[in-house]
Amino acid sequence: MARERLTPGIEEVTGATSPGRIHRVKRYRGANGKIIGCGVQETYDVMHPRDWERKPARKDEKANQMLFKRASQIMERELNNPEKYDYWQKRFEAQLSITRGSKADPFATYDSHRKAKKRYIRFDAFVRTMIMEELKYQAKHKQENNPT
Repeated sequence: MARERLTPGIEEVTGATSPGRIHRVKRYRGANGKIIGCGVQETYDVMHPRDWERKPARKDEKANQMLFKRASQIMERELNNPEKYDYWQKRFEAQLSITRGSKADPFATYDSHRKAKKRYIRFDAFVRTMIMEELKYQAKHKQENNPT
């Protein structure tokens, strides 16, 4: 995926401009529906998908897929519980950059480009990432306590 800089007259392009080329700008909305952030202009060419029978996921890639799947399942359960939903919503809003005096979540992943912890503008991505980090932390400490 390429990031494009367009001329000032055309601030953004959305959709297909030619066969196989897609342009998009993501817009992120808060719980009240207001736009809280915009992504960069992106352009990508539609490629042939991966042949999973010829090249299946292995080792680290497979482990990461399984961790993502487990975190997604936990996220669905947590967000269907009203008390947990409120907990995650408050935690999410506390790390938003538009919230005055906010800081990144202590368990957020580190962004090597910005040299700081990430701030999330998608609620579901925030919750899933925090759950994944907790699962990684638990697995690491379980492995340290039971070296086999």
